[in-house]
Amino acid sequence: MTRLGQAGAALLEILFPGRCLLCGRWLLTAGANGQQLCRECVCSLVPIQGPRCNVCGTPLVSESRTCGRCQEADYSFERHRSVFAYAGGVRDLIAGLKFEHRSRLAGFFADILGPRILADYPGVPLVPVPGHKPSDAVAMIARKLEARHGITVMSILRRSGGRAQKTLDLRERRENLLGRIRFVGTRVPARVVLFDDVFTTGATADTCSRVLLEAGCQGISVVSVAMEE
Repeated sequence: MTRLGQAGAALLEILFPGRCLLCGRWLLTAGANGQQLCRECVCSLVPIQGPRCNVCGTPLVSESRTCGRCQEADYSFERHRSVFAYAGGVRDLIAGLKFEHRSRLAGFFADILGPRILADYPGVPLVPVPGHKPSDAVAMIARKLEARHGITVMSILRRSGGRAQKTLDLRERRENLLGRIRFVGTRVPARVVLFDDVFTTGATADTCSRVLLEAGCQGISVVSVAMEE
C-alpha cells in the first residue's frame, strides 16, 4: 500500500468507524462507544483453551507439562502465554492492523489484553518487542495498553536490519537476530513482561529476553496476542 493509500485508510477509520472491523457489516451503534466488531465476529474469536505447555504456552496433546520443542529449545524467558491461536478471524485482524493500517484494532487488542496483563502481572512494566518503525502493530497496541489501562510501557529495546523471519526455522531465526536487538535504556526492572503480536518459534522473544537478562533483568514473561500452533 502506498503512503497515500495508508493515509486514506487511516482517515476512513476515523471518519467512518461504524463498520465491523472483521466482516465489514454496519454496527448497530457507531464507534463512539468503543464497539469494534459485531456480536457474531466477537463470538467467533475463541481464546486458546485446555492444558498448555508450562514454557511456550502451546496447547498440549499427549505431553504432561512441557512440549517437545521446549524440552530442547532452552528459552531465556520463563514462560509465554498467548490469548488466541493465529488463525481465522484473529489472523485477519492482526493483518488488518499490520498491513492495512486499521488503527482502531490497536485499541481492540489492548482492551482484550489489558485486564489479563493487569491480573497476571500487577505492577510489572511492559517491554514491546522492537519493530522496524514506531508505527508497527506491537508499538501501537502497547501505546493503547498504557493509555487505556495504565500499564507502564518501557521501550528499551531497538532492532536493526535482518531478513524477514517468516520463512525461517528456530535456529535460522536466532542466527538472523544475532546482534540486531540491543538494549537502549538506562535501567532495566527486575521483572518485565515482554510483549509481541504473534509468537511463532519463540526465537524473537528468546533473543529479546537474552538482551534484557544481560542488561540486568532477573525474570521475563512473554505475552502475545496470538501464537502459531
